[in-house]
Amino acid sequence: MKRFRKGLIARALSWTLIVAMIVPGIASLTAVPAAAQQAARGTVAVVDFTVRPGLQQALLSRTATDAVAMELSRAGFNVLPRTQVQNALQELSLEPILDRLGVMKLGKTLAVDSIVSGEVVAVTLEGSPKTARVTILVRVTDVASGEDVNGAAVTGQSNPRVGYVGDDDQLIREAISNAALQAATTIASYTIPEATVLNTVGTDEVLLNRGTRSGIQTGMEMIVLRGKDVVGRIRVTRPSTSDAIAKVISSTLGIQPEDRARAVFKLPTVQLDKGKVKIAEPRAKPKSAGLSNLGKILVIGAIILGAARIAQGGSSGVESVKAEAITDPSGPAVKISWKPSMFAQANQDRILYHIYREPADPTRPRVPVLTARSNETYVVDTQTARTVSYVDIPPGQEVDTPDLTDEDDIPGVTAGQSYRYAVTLIYRFVSPLSGQQTGQQGQQQQQVTYRESDKQWTGFATPLTQAVLLRPANGSQDVNLSSV
Repeated sequence: MKRFRKGLIARALSWTLIVAMIVPGIASLTAVPAAAQQAARGTVAVVDFTVRPGLQQALLSRTATDAVAMELSRAGFNVLPRTQVQNALQELSLEPILDRLGVMKLGKTLAVDSIVSGEVVAVTLEGSPKTARVTILVRVTDVASGEDVNGAAVTGQSNPRVGYVGDDDQLIREAISNAALQAATTIASYTIPEATVLNTVGTDEVLLNRGTRSGIQTGMEMIVLRGKDVVGRIRVTRPSTSDAIAKVISSTLGIQPEDRARAVFKLPTVQLDKGKVKIAEPRAKPKSAGLSNLGKILVIGAIILGAARIAQGGSSGVESVKAEAITDPSGPAVKISWKPSMFAQANQDRILYHIYREPADPTRPRVPVLTARSNETYVVDTQTARTVSYVDIPPGQEVDTPDLTDEDDIPGVTAGQSYRYAVTLIYRFVSPLSGQQTGQQGQQQQQVTYRESDKQWTGFATPLTQAVLLRPANGSQDVNLSSV
């Protein structure tokens, strides 16, 4: 055995085995090729940065442009060479300061996804040791739509050097380089919210397949794309966690299911106030250190308002209303759940819950599709037709007795159709004392009526038929995967 270990053949075999084990591990740790990263980030063209009046135009513009282009390339973007961009600008007779039409012309000529432009906003030299600070604003504009889709406003600083007596331009270049790195990092790390149009709702609303979990927020404006063509613009009005309703602001070719919606990016703003640079970042999240004074006032106001609603018979009977698609033993279904409202006189005398569904039967718009007892907090809407017993109370009115009305042939859900639901509460309302006295005991008179609370809506849910395994048969063993 000892002679074998010392032999040439044994040594060669040992080294071969070592290399065979190490090489796969090294290969797995190898970075993704730059070309693959660039393809994922997209192709961009960087045009010359502008410079605010009073600053060194020649030095700052070229330095900032080249620094941002280099850092974007390092971050994974495919950046076109400067000479190619300049030649295209000359051919199109365009200036580096491009309007929306200019961006679209240049981008289509260069066949890029986005045009990157920017501005050198401020340059300061101060402190001891002397330090340069440079603020730049970077804008990424989509070629297809002419809308801003990304950007950053950052301030870079040179490294302090004790006893430095060199050229100030060197410090400025270093600050620009650091600012470009920050800008490229910010741009590369931001994912602009996108969604797909699932369906149209009525004549001026659409349903999106993304909600607050994906960054979709109330008031967010989005452009709607079909391929690379802009076909409309929408504003989010009612987002839930998994989907959202948006109002159509404009529509050129009509918005259809499967169109893509992309948020319009809000570029940070940079202002100079007495020599100080102030950057307002629209994407910044609010601080969570605690309630502000205004927040505390609003909370107290809500409590007072809730107490007033209880005293006056407030009509919000439910809250936290939610709809989710499920698979019931009978097939595709939707589960609708809710909680009794925190501030509601209705909670004192709950009678019955009404559950309404949209799209609704136009011939029976006031008839609920389901009802629930006062102690229940969810129902399941199945595919089965049913008879519904409900209390018919005209909108904004009240009745003396909660008589039940039966409605036959209420249809169930259809697989693949998107629905949203509203939940209301039928409750007993006791009017304030009227001040009149009846009988010998002098009891004051009260009036009892029955009311229906306001509708509280869910997001959309789409019941789907469960997939059925066709091949191989369920429970099969020794399956030949090549035949599946």
